[in-house]
Amino acid sequence: NENKQILIKQIQALTEGGATNFHAGFQQAFDALERTIQQEYTSGCNVAILFMTDGVNTAGPETDEVLQLIKNGTQRLATQYDRDRDTKIFTFSLGTQADRLVTKEIACSTNGIWTPVDDFDGDLVGAMASYYKLFASGLGNETDFTTWVEPYEFISSADRECKASRAVDMV
Repeated sequence: NENKQILIKQIQALTEGGATNFHAGFQQAFDALERTIQQEYTSGCNVAILFMTDGVNTAGPETDEVLQLIKNGTQRLATQYDRDRDTKIFTFSLGTQADRLVTKEIACSTNGIWTPVDDFDGDLVGAMASYYKLFASGLGNETDFTTWVEPYEFISSADRECKASRAVDMV
């Protein structure tokens, strides 16, 4: 109960402000992926980055440098670890103020998917879960085929998670 009250006070003390730096976010993502692959916490056959923003890139390098970082990062993952790794970036523009042009361009640069999520009636959980469908579709010829992802480490903590995905026919 005491921890809950502390958390509530911290949330209530939050103020609006700050900046959005796409380049720094992608740099951290690629660094985390490389650590995960080096430590063999993943098969790494398919790599996904889920990128969410509720704003526009207001700090750090411009769009061209962000796209170059993504190109270099995906090429490095594809070649450096003796495997062809296919890295896809799924971008989510959260709310009407969020960037839509650059996030589309980022997703398209890796054959990923861009998804807008409305302010009030958007289904963020459903939108974010949809990337599993891309990896699950076409992986098996049987309708009961399930894809398992090896455990991976979260960038924000030492926690590890394993996922399973399956293509579902929607009628």
